[in-house]
Parts: sequence; C-alpha cells; structure tokens
Amino acid sequence: MRIIYSFIALILYAFTTTSFAETIQITNGEWPPYLSKKYKHHGVVSHIVTEAFKAEGIEVKYGFFPWARSLHQAKEGSPWAASVVWSKSEERKVDFLFSDPVFSLKSVFFHKKDIKVDWSNMAELGKYKIGATISYNYGDEFKKLEGDGTLSVQRIPKDLNNFKKLLAGRIDLFPIEMQVGYEMITNEFSPGQAAILTNSKPFRETPYYLIISKAAPNSEAFLKAFNRGLKKIQSSGAYQKMLDDDIDGKYKVR
Repeated sequence: MRIIYSFIALILYAFTTTSFAETIQITNGEWPPYLSKKYKHHGVVSHIVTEAFKAEGIEVKYGFFPWARSLHQAKEGSPWAASVVWSKSEERKVDFLFSDPVFSLKSVFFHKKDIKVDWSNMAELGKYKIGATISYNYGDEFKKLEGDGTLSVQRIPKDLNNFKKLLAGRIDLFPIEMQVGYEMITNEFSPGQAAILTNSKPFRETPYYLIISKAAPNSEAFLKAFNRGLKKIQSSGAYQKMLDDDIDGKYKVR
C-alpha cells in the first residue's frame, strides 16, 4: 500500500510540475497599438511575447489591469509571474528580472502647434507645464529634473487624460512614445482636435522588456525560456512579420 501511495504522489508531483512549467500568467495593460485587450492577439507586442514562449512550449495567459496595478500584481510573483512590457529602472531591478529587449521606441513631447518647443538640454523645458502618467519611467534625466523641481510635472493615472489636458491648455507638454501617441490621438479624438497637435524631436530611444518577478516560482527558468524563444522567432522571420503586420494595421479589429 505504501508503494501505491508513493507512486500516486509521484504522479501528482509530476503533473503539477509539468502544468506549472507549461503556463505563465502575465499582467498586461492598454497601450495601443502594441498592447490592448481589444486588438487581435492583444496587440503586436503581446503576440511577440506569446509566440516566444510558445516556441519553448509554454502557454501565456494575460490579465489586463491599470498599469500601476499591473506592476504591483506581477511583483507579488503569484498568480501573476510577469508583466509586459517595461523599461529598465533601478527600482524595478530590485524586484524583477529583465528579458532581452522585446522592441524599442522613440519618446517625444506632444504639444499644440501654436507652442514652439525646442531645447538643447531638457532642463530648458522648465518653463512649460508638463503632464506625465503615474508609474511611467521617462528616463533618468527626466526623473532627476522632476525630482529636483527643475521640471514642472503633474502626474495623473492615464495617458488619455493627459492628452485631454493638453488639448484643454491645462498642460503644455506630454511625453509619450511617438507611435503610441499618434495611435491614441487617431482612436480617441476628432480630426479637428488631432490637427491641433504635433510632436517635438525625440528625447530618448527606449528598449522595452518582459519583466519576471524574482518572487515567482521558476523565474530564472521562465526568463531563459523566453530569451531562447525570442531568438527563435527573430531568426525565423516571424518576429519581423509581426512588426510588418502591425505597420499594415492587421492587429486592429475592424
């Protein structure tokens, strides 16, 4: 009888271990055109992450949350083990492992066309009212200048509301990745409102990463599997095809 119980226990252990190894739960959020619950495959970047894990035999399950909550839940490590996608910061390095770069984007300041915006260093932007989004990292220079008061920054929870404040004249500048900004303007505002806005020169180019909680079971194994899978889809051409499909608008639900 003891042998039978031992055998059953061994089977249950193997089943549990295999089930865990084949699935990872990842927090996500609204960041069109790259991440969105409303888009096919949840947007091109979600698709890239899914296919990279799939190449290693791992299924992805996404949960969509506001970004601050998305980060907090992933930090706990269970049931959400990871979050997609984030830039690197010293604070995040404390709690998360970072994958190889998933993709990169250029960040700009959006502003009304009747405001001339030019600078040689970011400190010169101190005369403007700048909107920003809670929990977003805009780079070390921005963080330093915001922290010491050189930049006048008002943070609120949502990118969309920052654009509304920009159109209403309550802020002068709003930093965001250029493609993300124009996607939001096209989707959320009238052509007349869109015609009022333009963007500055880029102030940084940022790589974005899948982050995996150090508290999550098998975090190192998941990280290595993802990086291997990412290299596989990049070398096969699948990665570039997904990016090309995004440019062609194939992830939008018509």
